[in-house]
Parts: sequence; structure tokens; C-alpha cells
Amino acid sequence: MNFLKKTRLLWLFLTLALARSAKACSVCAVATEEARYAYYFTTGLLTLMPLFMIGGIVYYIAKKYR
Repeated sequence: MNFLKKTRLLWLFLTLALARSAKACSVCAVATEEARYAYYFTTGLLTLMPLFMIGGIVYYIAKKYR
């Protein structure tokens, strides 16, 4: 079995193994306020993180060429 076939088989196995755990989302139907606020916080954090990363790169490049 060559490397490409082994890699595809590994990805298939990982996809199938992780698909079962995706059904067990504990946050989607949460009843406590504390968990709901944590969900909102992580949603905001993951939404703003790429903007901060791009801003940091732009700041670094601007400072370097100044």
C-alpha cells in the first residue's frame, strides 16, 4: 500500500471517528446561564481573533518599514 492510500485511509478513519463525537455537543442545548455566557464569549473570541491577527501583522509590517 503506497503512502497516498495510507493517508487517505487515515483521513477516512479520523473523519468517521470524529463524526460520532460531534453529535455530543454539550453547549447547543445548555440550560445554565454560566455555560451560555461561556458559549457567547468563545463565539466572540473566535470571531475577533482573525481580525486581531491580521491587525498584528499589518502593525508589524508598518512598524518594520517605518
